Amino acid sequence: MQTVQVAQWLLKVDAEKTREFYKNVKSEEVCDCIYCLNFMEASKSLDPAVLQLFRQLGINPEKPSHLSDIPISEDKMIRYYIGNYHFVGTVIDGQMCTLSDWNETNTVQMHPFKLGISNKTKFGPENFPKPMLQLDFEADIPWLLAEEPEEI
Repeated sequence: MQTVQVAQWLLKVDAEKTREFYKNVKSEEVCDCIYCLNFMEASKSLDPAVLQLFRQLGINPEKPSHLSDIPISEDKMIRYYIGNYHFVGTVIDGQMCTLSDWNETNTVQMHPFKLGISNKTKFGPENFPKPMLQLDFEADIPWLLAEEPEEI
């Protein structure tokens, strides 16, 4: 495990174990609904700082463990996504968040994401290596696919 500083969190992470897990996630295990496909498309061109964070933790940004989509613009072309990823690691220092305690002191803004780290691994895959942490996020993502979003 390697010690890394991520915003206000000091973590011990095993990026290699995390990377190996994501590499073995089969395509049929990843949701292929139009909203998830839009998120996956957007994840291909994330801000370099966000991509660096995902690399540091071993996370594949195209494979969130959980993802929900809500239209937030009148034309439905800006989507509010919430979800999470998992990675192998422990928190040495820094305040963790939960879905019920999500605030400015336990989250960080990295465009377009607001991120928090939790050891409450609600959507963690059963076969994920331990110790497991959860990277929760929310983000406003534009609609990028040629196919328009359906009415929800």
